[in-house]
Amino acid sequence: MQESTTITLPKTMPVTERIPGVSRQISKWLESLEEPFNLERDAFHMAKYERNIRNYRYHYVLDRDIKIPRKR
Repeated sequence: MQESTTITLPKTMPVTERIPGVSRQISKWLESLEEPFNLERDAFHMAKYERNIRNYRYHYVLDRDIKIPRKR
């Protein structure tokens, strides 16, 4: 499964709708991964942001096994 995603939303969409829209799409993406997203080891971040006349485009990347487990 893809370890990155691109979310494209129209510029006409207000920010109050854009933020929850991006959040929903990120959640769907993480749920669709073959190897489940692990909050303790994995992280994702926005790798790139683009805008043009019509759209906003957000590029997210998943990084696996980057967090160091806590010692107890």
